[in-house]
Amino acid sequence: MALEGSLEDFEITDIFQLIQLGQKAGCLRIQTSNNVGVIYFKNGLVTHARASQQAGEIAIQEILRWSKGKFVFIPNEEAAETTIGQPIQFIILEAARRVDEWQRIEKVIPSIEVKVKIVEVPDASIENINLRPEEWKVLSFVDSQTSIKEIARKVNLPDFDTARILFGLVSSGLVRVMKEERPRIDEKKDDTGIKGIIKKIRGD
Repeated sequence: MALEGSLEDFEITDIFQLIQLGQKAGCLRIQTSNNVGVIYFKNGLVTHARASQQAGEIAIQEILRWSKGKFVFIPNEEAAETTIGQPIQFIILEAARRVDEWQRIEKVIPSIEVKVKIVEVPDASIENINLRPEEWKVLSFVDSQTSIKEIARKVNLPDFDTARILFGLVSSGLVRVMKEERPRIDEKKDDTGIKGIIKKIRGD
């Protein structure tokens, strides 16, 4: 009999623990309102994951953010490829760490849909900051027109890593988060107008 239920009743890490305790092999399929993710398990390892056209650990990072949806575990279903080879315990610990980081990041960056811009007149102390190559890469796409989610796609990094880098850049005073644009009164009748931040960082 397949293990199934709702993410509103079980955290993804709880499901991982059940699979670990039972030493199960198979596929965990998770479906949200607009996404589908799969994670494969075998011999105590997470062997493969896919979600949002991403595979491997990047897909795991995406799936770990989901808090709503349905899941079903299909025993003995094997992956056609191997993109991960991490123990389930490691994935659980990594999930807990990232949840803590997301909570810290979202205090500064409320959504990956927001846009960011370079601070035109930064503090003089900025001159002493040495950026890593990946930070320069992310910074090069900061133009006040591109959302964090779009920047992540352009630099080929997970949303989490891009948000983490920008969190550091915002905290250092190099970049600032742009305020949400509000529609004018005559625009409110237009369903395509901006209605606010589309989703929170930990949402579906």
